[in-house]
Amino acid sequence: MDSPCPIYVVDDDTRMRQHLVRLLRGQKFAPTPFSTGSDFGEAMSYLAPGIALLELRLIEMNGVPTIADPLSRRQDIPVIVMAANGDIPTAVKVIKRGAVDFLEKPFTDHHLLKMLASTQTLHQGRIEAQERKDRAEVHLHSLTTRELDIMRALGSHRNNRMVAEEFNLSLRTVEMHRARIMKKFGAKRFDDVLREISEAGLE
Repeated sequence: MDSPCPIYVVDDDTRMRQHLVRLLRGQKFAPTPFSTGSDFGEAMSYLAPGIALLELRLIEMNGVPTIADPLSRRQDIPVIVMAANGDIPTAVKVIKRGAVDFLEKPFTDHHLLKMLASTQTLHQGRIEAQERKDRAEVHLHSLTTRELDIMRALGSHRNNRMVAEEFNLSLRTVEMHRARIMKKFGAKRFDDVLREISEAGLE
């Protein structure tokens, strides 16, 4: 069973904050309330990956750049900005700085939940992409310099014999390096090694 997605509710309006926490808890999310932007910013370093609902005024109290710093540190916590009608131009500026979307107040529970669902999909995609990248980096770091060279050569559509000639190695030695590379990646085929690197954006 999947764990509830953490939602960080950052709003100085007590009634709004309490309503959102009750709503989200009833929808099987895991809400955590913050009454100030500074409290949220200080907690960013240890919070679990999740989604933040952030009142725009709390960003402005500390200056718009304060939200850019947490966003740059925590790509696994996408931020949805909540803003009153008159603040929409400012909200758009904040989105350009890294927030994923904004909710215009007042908004319905249905609208909020729909936006959270789409953001959660984006959030999950980011997590999976980061996991793929981390896994590929671990595998790459396990290779020797020679194995890296041979892997790149084989990835350039050269066959074993061509690589053996290029590096002045025996065909058997190249085949052994190729097998070791596949073993370190846990791959059954060499194409799977190249695919993992490509999907992780490490080409």
